[in-house]
Amino acid sequence: MMLLIWLIAFAVILALMIKGWESSTGPALDRVLPAVLRSEGDRWIWCPALAVLVATFFVSPIDMLMTLLVIGLLALIVGKLGCWVMGKVNLH
Repeated sequence: MMLLIWLIAFAVILALMIKGWESSTGPALDRVLPAVLRSEGDRWIWCPALAVLVATFFVSPIDMLMTLLVIGLLALIVGKLGCWVMGKVNLH
């Protein structure tokens, strides 16, 4: 039952995002994304990816928030550790 709800949410969100790409989704992503992450086929990459995230958030929001929290903490730890290691590296 949960899979069926997720599939319906995914399909609806994907259709809405593709339909509104030119007016809202595309320009919003252009403002947020760096130039390196933009390409000609952005619609077919970002719309399904965002639809998966939003549908998962609708179906199980607590699991999604916990996953984002763990990913954020890991990114923070790796970033701080990387800065510390680069500070210890002698370039000369």
